[in-house]
Amino acid sequence: MDSGIKLTTTELIFTEFSTKEIGSAMFCKSFKIKLENIKLIGLSPRLALDDEVFFILIIDLLGNIYPIPDSVLGTEGCNQFEKYFNLNPIHNEWGHFEYEDHYGKTDKIVYPKEQYWNDLFKKDWKLFLRGFYSWISPRSFYGNLNTTN
Repeated sequence: MDSGIKLTTTELIFTEFSTKEIGSAMFCKSFKIKLENIKLIGLSPRLALDDEVFFILIIDLLGNIYPIPDSVLGTEGCNQFEKYFNLNPIHNEWGHFEYEDHYGKTDKIVYPKEQYWNDLFKKDWKLFLRGFYSWISPRSFYGNLNTTN
């Protein structure tokens, strides 16, 4: 099966990219989630060594976080994903972040539209700590979800 995002009539399926293809810092495990169980979609900009990268974060009804690397951008699966959830093109959304936002303390909601650009995580001590080591482990999403969302 090809790596990336695939939408069926009921599920979002993400198939992992190999670490040889995207590197271990960006590696995210494969997952399946029912479309009806997706509560939030967020964007999380990060630095991987000195490269600006980001993750698409899928949050289910239980608060579980499923990351997807930016390697999916521009693929047919990503285009279907954006269309299904009526998202602005994710590549354009990435342009709203400044370089300083890539230090692991800024995560924004892009779905649902009522919560657009709200903070995904509480600005508390966990998020503060994550800022110190996010460059070592870019795919760490340590923090408390903002329950006001």
